[in-house]
This record gives sequence, structure tokens and C-alpha cells, in this order.
Amino acid sequence: MKYVAFIGMLVSATLSLPAQESFPSVTTETIQGEMVTIPDAFEGSFSLIGVGTGKKAEDELRTWQVPVYNKFIAKTGLMDNMYDVKVCFLPLFTGAMKMARNQVVKKLEENNEQLILDHVYVYSGERDPFVNIGIDDKKRPYFFLLNAKGEVVWKGKGAFKQVYFDRMEEILSQ
Repeated sequence: MKYVAFIGMLVSATLSLPAQESFPSVTTETIQGEMVTIPDAFEGSFSLIGVGTGKKAEDELRTWQVPVYNKFIAKTGLMDNMYDVKVCFLPLFTGAMKMARNQVVKKLEENNEQLILDHVYVYSGERDPFVNIGIDDKKRPYFFLLNAKGEVVWKGKGAFKQVYFDRMEEILSQ
């Protein structure tokens, strides 16, 4: 009887696990004008996608630039070469913000080095695909770590925190 109860609890726990969430497939444009479908362009590798949702999210988004650049692009840390993570900074231009797209992109080009700009993909379109993955606050940036299949294996929002990197490292090291 104990085993039946245990198996019942195990089946119940397994059925209540959330399904693996996929990042929406969206067409973006690089700063250089190349059209790229995200996350398909990163298939086969882990990817970290930082989504900028509005002007008020900029300050918190900036807190991520240096740590992400150092760890996953320049790989300046002792063990950083262990991680093959594609990086994508993805500003969203939806609704009325679509009209500000070109002005914001120009400002990005003026205020960032090419090494960062190579990882910027611009989205202009509907907001719906992003609402489905929990992006609901235009004042906060969102970050998603995707596995090689484009499934979300970690997500966070707001300003950079070292605990976020600690958790990502755990996932990447498995």
C-alpha cells in the first residue's frame, strides 16, 4: 500500500511539472540591417536574450551590459571559456514605440562599441508573442537563458544580480 501511495504521489508530481516554455520565434534586424529570426539563429547553442521593453527599462538593462559582455563575449573570467553562450540584446518596438525605432537605434550606435552592437537585434512588431512568455512590465528588462532547442531554462527580470549569473552557471555546467 505504501508503494501505491508513493507511485501515486510521484505521478501526481510529474504531471504538475510545468511544460518547457519556448521563446517565441520572431524576425529581428541587426544594427547592420540583416534580418535574423530569433531564437532560430542560435539553435544548437545556449543563448542569453535580454529584452528591453521600454524607455524606463534602460537603466536596469545597462546594469547587464558589462557583466554579460565580460562573461559571455570577452570571456574575461577564469572559467568563462567553458561557456558557449550566444548573446542577444533585443529592444522591442511595439505599438506607438515603432515610430521611435530609428531614433533609438541611432542613439544605440552612438553610445555603444561595435562589440556590443554586434549582439543587438531589433524587433518591430506586435507585443503578443512576448506577453505569452511573461513580459508584462515595460519598466523592467527581462532576460532568458535558452537551451540549444530554444527552450527557456532560466528567466529573470530587472537589474543585474550576481545570483542570476550563479544560477545560469549551474545550468550551463550540467
